[in-house]
Amino acid sequence: MQISKDEERLIFAMQLLGDKTRYKIFKLLMTRDEMCVSDIAEEIEVTVSAVSQHFRNFELIGLVDKERMGQKMCYMLKVDDHLVQELITMIKAKILSTP
Repeated sequence: MQISKDEERLIFAMQLLGDKTRYKIFKLLMTRDEMCVSDIAEEIEVTVSAVSQHFRNFELIGLVDKERMGQKMCYMLKVDDHLVQELITMIKAKILSTP
């Protein structure tokens, strides 16, 4: 049985979100249109460089877009991407089912 490219991408995305910090970052971006790296770092209490490293992984599989705003780098989820929508749906379903 072969695995499609979409399935490979899903597997990699799920592995990425298995990390607590990346999961927190993804959840933050679900609730905001965009966030700058420094704001995310402050919110989840990690270093700016750590957040930037995590975003490299998100960029590798195309989960986020980025935009430079002066000295700051800001990111947003690619909400028009089918995989991003699947992940958001899964996370929201889990959040809503948790007592």
